Amino acid sequence: MPFRPRWFALSIILALPLGAFGLDTEGPERRLQTIHHLLEYVAVEYPQFVQAGKVLDQSEYSEQVEFAGQIKEMVGALPESPKHEAQTNQAAELVAMIQAKADGARVVAAAHELQGDLIAAFGIPVAPKQAPDLRDAAALYAARCAVCHGAKGDGAGPQASALNPPPTNFQDVKRQSARSAFALFNAITLGVEGTPMAPFADLSAEERWKLAFYVSQFTASDAQRERGAQAWQRGEGRKLFSGLPALVTMTPAEAQRQGGDTDAILAYLRHEPAQVEASARSPIAFSIATLGRSLTAYRAGDADEAYRLAVTAYLEGFELTEASLDNRDRVLRTRTEAAMMSYRNAIKAGRPLTEVESNYEATLALLAQAEEQLTGPAASPTANFMSSLIIILREGLEAILVLAAMAAFLVRTDRRESLPWLHAGWMAALLLGALTWIVSSKLIAISGAHREVTEGVTALVSAGLLLYVGFWLHSRANAARWSEFIRARMNNALSRGALFSIALVSFLAVYREVFETVLFYQALWVQSEGSGQTAVVAGFGLGVGALVVLAWLIARFSVRLPLGLFFAASSVLLAVMAVVFAGQGIAALQEAGKLAASRVDFPSIPLLGIYPNLQGLALQLVLVTIIIVGFAYLRGSRRA
Repeated sequence: MPFRPRWFALSIILALPLGAFGLDTEGPERRLQTIHHLLEYVAVEYPQFVQAGKVLDQSEYSEQVEFAGQIKEMVGALPESPKHEAQTNQAAELVAMIQAKADGARVVAAAHELQGDLIAAFGIPVAPKQAPDLRDAAALYAARCAVCHGAKGDGAGPQASALNPPPTNFQDVKRQSARSAFALFNAITLGVEGTPMAPFADLSAEERWKLAFYVSQFTASDAQRERGAQAWQRGEGRKLFSGLPALVTMTPAEAQRQGGDTDAILAYLRHEPAQVEASARSPIAFSIATLGRSLTAYRAGDADEAYRLAVTAYLEGFELTEASLDNRDRVLRTRTEAAMMSYRNAIKAGRPLTEVESNYEATLALLAQAEEQLTGPAASPTANFMSSLIIILREGLEAILVLAAMAAFLVRTDRRESLPWLHAGWMAALLLGALTWIVSSKLIAISGAHREVTEGVTALVSAGLLLYVGFWLHSRANAARWSEFIRARMNNALSRGALFSIALVSFLAVYREVFETVLFYQALWVQSEGSGQTAVVAGFGLGVGALVVLAWLIARFSVRLPLGLFFAASSVLLAVMAVVFAGQGIAALQEAGKLAASRVDFPSIPLLGIYPNLQGLALQLVLVTIIIVGFAYLRGSRRA
């Protein structure tokens, strides 16, 4: 005999403690709750006893017909509302489908649709006030449920053999796929009349929700949850699971019908319900929630998962607020960033739990301060304007310096026919940047790790190319050498490989800046509204105009420099930019968790690619040494 027989429905109709839901025990509220439970019963039981138009158990089918009739009568007796007639018709259609022995999927869909409409129309509370903290859910289940349902939820607990009917097997995929977390919460709250399942009236609502979420996870695998986590981080399911009500009322069967990875996302969010709240709140709140999961994983001995979550907390949370926080408290931004790195390093190094917890508490305190700063009075239009202007000037200056130097080089060498390749590179970068904005804001969310890896690799490749071009220009700084080069090339166009290199350097120099600029402007735009967004656009426009003028000035006056001085200055500029890009590339890969980060006491100057970490500074020192030695060698060679 199944776990939810006629006694379940009868127990609902009888006077069970509906006050546990915050509802009155008399009147329409009680009727609504009863309707909701009867609909849940029909959705779970009907497909088991009516298949392919045939009745497999006549007595169970008779109950379905009876309960559907009760649902119709009770819906008809509900208070008048704008949707009352439509809901009455829905109940009548449900009765007709059951009487006609319709397909189980159709009946389940109709029952859930009516449930959803009643919840929306009458405001039935279906979700906890906040996501339950499941860290002690396993211990709570072991203490209150495992003796009957088994430690693994298979219905084979120590007392199971003495119970009639036997306890529910929570590993029964077919049955559990039709049950929402809300339905499980109801069963825990109300119990099941006629069975050993008694109401858990002594538990708080929060504890009952913990058990409901914990029990809902038995049929999902770790691999499925990991797949769901990856899909969620890509931005999938954010609209579908926009809040806790959507999460607790969806069943695995409904999630499967949605297609894609929705069923895996549901499994993940049942395991990590706080992620639903975090996605709807500020990036700082996401960081705080994810760091909490990271510490839990470290306490459980899973250092790899703890480190991954710590990286995610920074990339998908705090980093998105850096531009805005810089506007209000740059020192706080720097301290918080350093604290999050220290926490990651402590995990990576396998430090004692007490030390990791100390780093966690320090980081949490700084994040709380950052949240207070960002959730205070909205930034003024003037502040938004200045933020927007500074972002575009800061991110665009590096690219402008590289492009202007290369354009001046082509003009000075009478290779104007190659300028279209240079322009094609940066225009392609801008177009791809616009596409990046559309994709990341409308279609999918580019994960922080992928974003930082892209920035890091692009920066390091750019550094290598710029270093090569810098040495090449320095070797031509001598007038005799340059005249010899010109004579050799006078009658030959640049090779296709050289032209492609020009376009590639132009593309990389611009796209790596555009890619990061998209991130900062998305965060700034979301945190602005009305006149604030107008100020963001104005600041961006002025910044672009200033960069265009700067590029023109550099190109115009560099052409007037003596040939030797021009090449010497250009080679030094490109070499310096190579060092800057190298530091920024290492920092980006460290933020993505791909490289170790050993913090040192050193000033942080992001504009110059200088960050207080041993790896980046070491690489920059090596490059500076190579540049000095290389330039000295070339200079000596020219003299010889």
